[in-house]
Amino acid sequence: MRGYRIAVLGRVELSVDGTAVPLAPLERAFVASLAAQRARIVSVERLIDGLWPDRPPAGARNRVQAIVASVRRNATPELILTRSPGYQLNAAVIVDAAEFAAAVQTATATTDARRAVTLLDQALARWRDDAFVDVGATLVDVERDRLRELREHAIELRVEALLSLGLHREVVPELTTLVRDRPLRERLRGQLMVALHRSGRQAEALAVYRDGVRILAEEHGIDPGPQLRQLHREILGSEQETSPRAWVRPHQLPGVTGDFVGRDKELGLLLSLLGRTPPAGAAQVVVVTGLAGTGKTTLALRAAHASRHRFSAGCLYADLRGNTVDPARPGAVLGAFLRSLGVAGEAIPTAAEERAALYRSILADQAMLVMLDSAADAAQVRPLLPPGGSTALVTSTAALPGLAGTEVVALDVLPLDDGLELLAGLAGADRIDREAAAATDVVELCGRLPLALRIAGVRLAEREAMTVARLRDRLRDERRRLDELSLDGLDVRTSFTVGFERMAPPAARLLGVLSRTSLRSFGMSDESTEPLLEQLCRAHLLTADPDGRVRMHDLVRLHARERTDVDADQVIAFYARLHAHAGRAAASLPCKALPVADAPGVIDAWDAVEWFEAERESLLAAVRDLLGLDAVDLAGRLACTMGNFVMMRSQHLPEFVDCLRGVLDRHADLPSPTRMSVRLHLGAAYRMLNRYAEAVPLLRAAHRDSRGPLVAHRLVALHGYSLCCRQLGRLREADAALLLMVRTCAAHWPVGPVDGHVLLTLGMQYGQYQHMSPFAYAACEAGLRLLADGGDLWGAALARESIGLLHRHAEQWPQALEHLRQAVTDAGRLGDRMSVTTAEQALAATYLAAGDRASARRLLTRTVCAFRELRHEWGEAISRRLLGKVHLEEGDAERAVAELEGSVAMLRGIGQPFPLANSLSLLARAHATLARHDRAAALGEEALRIFEHFDAAYADDLRERLTDWRSAAHAQ
Repeated sequence: MRGYRIAVLGRVELSVDGTAVPLAPLERAFVASLAAQRARIVSVERLIDGLWPDRPPAGARNRVQAIVASVRRNATPELILTRSPGYQLNAAVIVDAAEFAAAVQTATATTDARRAVTLLDQALARWRDDAFVDVGATLVDVERDRLRELREHAIELRVEALLSLGLHREVVPELTTLVRDRPLRERLRGQLMVALHRSGRQAEALAVYRDGVRILAEEHGIDPGPQLRQLHREILGSEQETSPRAWVRPHQLPGVTGDFVGRDKELGLLLSLLGRTPPAGAAQVVVVTGLAGTGKTTLALRAAHASRHRFSAGCLYADLRGNTVDPARPGAVLGAFLRSLGVAGEAIPTAAEERAALYRSILADQAMLVMLDSAADAAQVRPLLPPGGSTALVTSTAALPGLAGTEVVALDVLPLDDGLELLAGLAGADRIDREAAAATDVVELCGRLPLALRIAGVRLAEREAMTVARLRDRLRDERRRLDELSLDGLDVRTSFTVGFERMAPPAARLLGVLSRTSLRSFGMSDESTEPLLEQLCRAHLLTADPDGRVRMHDLVRLHARERTDVDADQVIAFYARLHAHAGRAAASLPCKALPVADAPGVIDAWDAVEWFEAERESLLAAVRDLLGLDAVDLAGRLACTMGNFVMMRSQHLPEFVDCLRGVLDRHADLPSPTRMSVRLHLGAAYRMLNRYAEAVPLLRAAHRDSRGPLVAHRLVALHGYSLCCRQLGRLREADAALLLMVRTCAAHWPVGPVDGHVLLTLGMQYGQYQHMSPFAYAACEAGLRLLADGGDLWGAALARESIGLLHRHAEQWPQALEHLRQAVTDAGRLGDRMSVTTAEQALAATYLAAGDRASARRLLTRTVCAFRELRHEWGEAISRRLLGKVHLEEGDAERAVAELEGSVAMLRGIGQPFPLANSLSLLARAHATLARHDRAAALGEEALRIFEHFDAAYADDLRERLTDWRSAAHAQ
């Protein structure tokens, strides 16, 4: 790896292997901008804004690319990495600012004053001038300010160490210069006063204070801070041999682990919050919260160390042990804090309230960071909050809603890449790379939880002979996974235990029930469940997502199974409540094609659609769970609540079919009404998927089982059966079913929400194969009114499409186009791409019939691709036929033949005779245009046989064409 080095503490300089790389001004600004982001990716948009803040030039993105190419050419290609959406410095690059910050942090942590002075001398020697002195790019402004403040902090820290070594006389000249150059830095002024006083120069010390008072008053109209005023009083009241107290600040923050990875967004937010000026009168309170084991303490400590220089009074730290059975008592913590702040043991009050009052008095008007780690609840934290001007940084698995005015940083599990990086840092990158697939499985089996990953990584590090695949196999056993994730005081199970034990019994029972399901997320809420879910979310045993759903971590699921005793009846009862909610949502859907169980439709129609969309995977999983629990009847009824939803969102039909088939495989365990309903829904789904041969026996059986009061079910079975038989060419069966449907309607009218679909079926049957039918108009118009009045928007869109097609057959182009455009709009509102594409195809056919080939071609090009992506062969075949017709009418018979042969092949495969005849007839015309009359005659004869079977009006025209083609073929 090449030795890359960037110097920013002065003029920006780049060197590779010790050799300086010349940089033009824009190249220097670009390199500085990347260096200022400290290994983060910088987007091209941010680079443009930073390099040209006033007015970016034309082609700014190309200019950035040119700058990158030039820097890579002058240095090496590996220096700048392309990372979407921009660029990033190679991780091997050494930046002198990072070395400086690391040295200051080491000096801050050491208790050896001489070593601190040495480290700080070395760190400050890196500065050649102001940071980024020759760069004006705005992307370096924040880093420039941060480094400037860190430099001032290092100077003050060095002086503090020298004073603690008794070098007060030696430091006076240097401090005098520092104060002159930095007249507003009160800490430096106080240090000079201490040095002068300890050197026996009390009058000069007081004069330094008076100068400070004057400068602050003249330039800012303010008084010195409380610490400087207190120091002034101590010098005035002291005897010559008595020294005022040194400004020793507590620094109790523990060190941070070296394997910290990821969390860039959360760390940035936390640093931003800690960088704010604490409000006057009330402490700033920042709470880092999340599931146990997500790395809250590590993140908080990382941010606290990085922000320590902002808190002039120092940092206090306490482990509140909130995740143990013995949480720390606030009074004991206050006693430790007071001793750290210099209060003698005998002066510390006994009562916790008095300790809290003294604690707040000492910290009044000071900038102190108080980190309270692993808090149990708000009551434990509240007495430990500092007064206004200071900041409390709290970590807790609970959200602590009882603390008013808090800023919350919530942690979730790690992204996969960060989880792999953490595992690699512990077990070795080469080892993880060799078994990348197994390592990915380990990260997922650990639930991407940092604590679990740390344990897994340590296990691998300790046992070099263990392969990653072996650890994965051990973790796959759910019965022992939590045992595997326990090692030398690190224990995933223990981290969950206290939070679980603190839960109220109803919430704990609900968690136990949910842990026995295979649901990955939960969105069903009712009066009894919702408050319990909220309790579990506040305890971070469940995680709330932005969409309002909640989910359970896999390791929490395993722990809850261990901790609870739940029987099958409790799980079934939970799913019964889910079924009740699904029934209410089903009754509210804007699609009434299938009959639903009696339930009040009290939910907004679009809320119902969104609920089913969000809950779809959970409902399918619930059906599988119920089958496993032998609750087959409830499984079938729950599955059927999804019927009308998948009618209007047909992309979900395949998984719905699989779900219903699983239920029907247990038909012997189903009561007759549920079995009938499942068959009806499965038959309807097969029909929507153009699997007519599979639909027919199911719909026939559903009709047979729907005797008695289930009139709506019987009608839906009949109209579906009739449509399928007609598509299969079984016309006598189709007509018989249609006649029986009419008689049933006459005997029972009205028949509820499905009555509009019944009328629409009648209109479609009469109008599909005959060009004109007044009855078809009347039936479809009546169906449209019923569907629209009943809130069945899906059925209304289908009715408008059917009426548009009837107008097209009558060559009433304005009316046809109006209805079909409205059908496209209505289908778009429903969010079903299949319905939109089908309506657009009908619109394209109407444009073509009306002579607007350009509009037809534009739409058909889109529908062919859409149907192909939807894997809907029937729709693609029809669109290709229509596109072939466009080519034929435009005089391009060769392209027409290509499209039409594809259409014919697809329709032969799915067994649809009437659409096949239409494509055959058109393909015959295309071959005839190319003078292939024998081929045209053969195709035309096949099409004619089908048209005659359906008694279609197209047969007469085709007979005349066949006569001409046969004659032409004979002449050839």
